[in-house]
Amino acid sequence: MKKITLNFTFGLLAICMVSTAHASLNQFIGQWKNINSNTRGITKIHISNAGRNGNVKVRAWGQCHPTDCSWGSVNGYAYGPNVSSNIKRSAKAVSAIFKTGFSQTLIIIHRKSKNRLRVETLTRFTDNSKRTAYQGIYIFARSNGASGILPAPRQISPKNGKVFNHFPRKTRVVWKPVIGAKSYTVEVDCFHCCRKNRWCTQVGRKHIVRSNIKTTHFNFKWVGAQKGRWRVWAVDAGNRKGRKSGWRNFRYTR
Repeated sequence: MKKITLNFTFGLLAICMVSTAHASLNQFIGQWKNINSNTRGITKIHISNAGRNGNVKVRAWGQCHPTDCSWGSVNGYAYGPNVSSNIKRSAKAVSAIFKTGFSQTLIIIHRKSKNRLRVETLTRFTDNSKRTAYQGIYIFARSNGASGILPAPRQISPKNGKVFNHFPRKTRVVWKPVIGAKSYTVEVDCFHCCRKNRWCTQVGRKHIVRSNIKTTHFNFKWVGAQKGRWRVWAVDAGNRKGRKSGWRNFRYTR
């Protein structure tokens, strides 16, 4: 127990010593990739919002062959410069602890620059193997795809071309989560609603657009026995729109 306490204490001391620069918590959120492609340590980190008071979710991957090994997702915690700090506005670092059946790794994450993180790991072995505890230091670059834009969400349901015949016309669309997304925007287009034999988007109008969706589904009531289509995109912590999914068509018969 003493070793655990000491390791964790030294890790938190490092948070205070490494950098005096402050950053908003949102600047930690996203996908990050180790700039050293030959690393034998952590290869990728994903950080996402998990609630109030500086809580985040941290997911990590380690170097494995032929594909990286997921360490899973754990709770992470953000730290400010003092006890009265607004953590969302002045976060200095994020920590998380990953455990296996034989080890425990404390990860301490600092913002190095706008698109760089400095990640320190402190690993100790818990299997009585007497292996030496060790430190690792890595630099990670933001990795939201080649252009820094979040990818399009993968649509789940309804399937493209789905025909509904129920009434009332309560409809739910569902998609897969995108790592690094702060929220989602859904657009539902309507055939005949804005002009006969035209989609609303074809005549420069919008039928349904809902933003700031925090879940991976959206419910709406459809207007009539006619065709519709929907698409979705993610929005990151910097309020940048991700790539839009393709349109998925559906139709009601009554």
